[in-house]
Amino acid sequence: MRARNYRKYDQAFREGALELAQRSNRSLREIAADLGMPAGTLRVWYHLHVAKKRKLPFSKAKRSAAEMADPPPSPSDQERIDQLEREVAALRKENDDLKMERAILKKAAAFFAKESE
Repeated sequence: MRARNYRKYDQAFREGALELAQRSNRSLREIAADLGMPAGTLRVWYHLHVAKKRKLPFSKAKRSAAEMADPPPSPSDQERIDQLEREVAALRKENDDLKMERAILKKAAAFFAKESE
């Protein structure tokens, strides 16, 4: 079996990678690929850095960093009302179309029923 060679990174490289990860909008995987390092290594460094900064255990920092990375946008009340009104209008139009199609099919069924007699 072959021994695995692990690459050693100096502290300056590590700090630079963490700084880039913090101020960039790109994913950790993309940053790691650009730096020529495994994404898992950068991910562990990032979560350890967050844990150290917030004085949390590593597992909580990992969860907290994931929640912090992409907070869901919260629409304002007016935006939400506008969205719901558009949805209601679309559903009403669809309902009207379906009622019209149903009426046409009823008439067609009655027409063909008379013809078959």
